[in-house]
Amino acid sequence: MEEKIAKIISVIFHPLLIPTFTTLILFNINSYISLLIPYEAKLLILAMIFITTFLFPLLFIFIMKRRGIIKSLQIETREERVYPFAITAIFYFISYQMVRQLQISEIYYLFLLGSTFLIVVALLINFYSKISIHMIGIGGLLGFLIGLSIRINTDVIILIFIVTLIAGFIGFARLKLSAHKPIQVYSGFIVGAIIMLIIFSI
Repeated sequence: MEEKIAKIISVIFHPLLIPTFTTLILFNINSYISLLIPYEAKLLILAMIFITTFLFPLLFIFIMKRRGIIKSLQIETREERVYPFAITAIFYFISYQMVRQLQISEIYYLFLLGSTFLIVVALLINFYSKISIHMIGIGGLLGFLIGLSIRINTDVIILIFIVTLIAGFIGFARLKLSAHKPIQVYSGFIVGAIIMLIIFSI
């Protein structure tokens, strides 16, 4: 039963969905960065980010699976992770460039730049050791929220608490599924949070 719950948690909070979750958060916080954007524009931006950071990378991962480049969609080994990580980083950078062209707050494209950088860091670390990309993703979201609260002086303490709680569940899930060792889970979370926080502090 616990293993089934762990799988569900891993799917719901898949790293590729973090940019979409982040965008939804940005659109719903009580701040000028949300209030100044028309509803129709929000839908367009959300769709664009969902397609470029989730659907396209996932599609390429499926193609790599069918062509035998990777053995499973879970891309569990370090060797299998190289191409999916590289492709995902490219799509994230494309998403960053697209959003940057829009006349909206820099907050929207800074988190995409940070997400791209996190994937590149994960790829570089992957050459030497395995690290939890799930925890890098949720750690990045936490770092983003902390950085956001500092940068635009908005109260997101409840969101920070919720994301921290979710991070605990994700960490449990990855360990329960034996997908990672504890050090890989903890280090992934720390790397994601610190790097994203630094990007929003520059």
